[in-house]
Formats: sequence, C-alpha cells, structure tokens
Amino acid sequence: MFQLAYWAVVHLIQLIQPLLVPICFITAWGLVLLSIWQVVSAVRDGFARAKQMHQIPCASCAYFTNSHFLKCPLHPQAALTETAIDCSDYENDNPLIAASKLAD
Repeated sequence: MFQLAYWAVVHLIQLIQPLLVPICFITAWGLVLLSIWQVVSAVRDGFARAKQMHQIPCASCAYFTNSHFLKCPLHPQAALTETAIDCSDYENDNPLIAASKLAD
C-alpha cells in the first residue's frame, strides 16, 4: 500500500517537475509586482489625503486659538477637520491678505 502511494507520488513529481520552474517564476514575479503596486497605491492615496488636508484653512484663521481645549470658538466641532474646508466664518489672520481680499 505504502509502496504504491510512494510510486504514485514519485511519478507525479516527475510529471510536474518541468512545470515547477515556470510556475514558481511567474508566482514570484507576480508577488513582486503586486507588492510594488500596493506601495505605489499607498503613496498615491497618501498624497491625495495630504492634498485634501492642506485645504483646511483653520491654522491661518483669525479665530483659531491653537489651544487643545478650544481650537475654534465659532465651530469647535469642525475645527481642523474636513468640514472646515468651506467654513463661512473664515477670516485670514494675515492683515495683508485680508486687505487684498477686501479690495477685490
């Protein structure tokens, strides 16, 4: 019984042996390409997220307190979040930029 199983396994390995190298080659390169794709995708998503987070104007707002107790007295729950991107109460704390926007 064991001799028959051993004989079957040996002949099966001999039949598959010419295909093992190409299968392993394709599998290895597939894993390498998949890993590279994942890294590129993560970097691209990171840049997109950073670009979106840089649109938050709170740090240059006149009402921003920079205190961890109350960051914004007008909209404390929206301060430094994505909902603050289109804040209707935003006023620039730089007087030159604020004056140029009033002149327009």
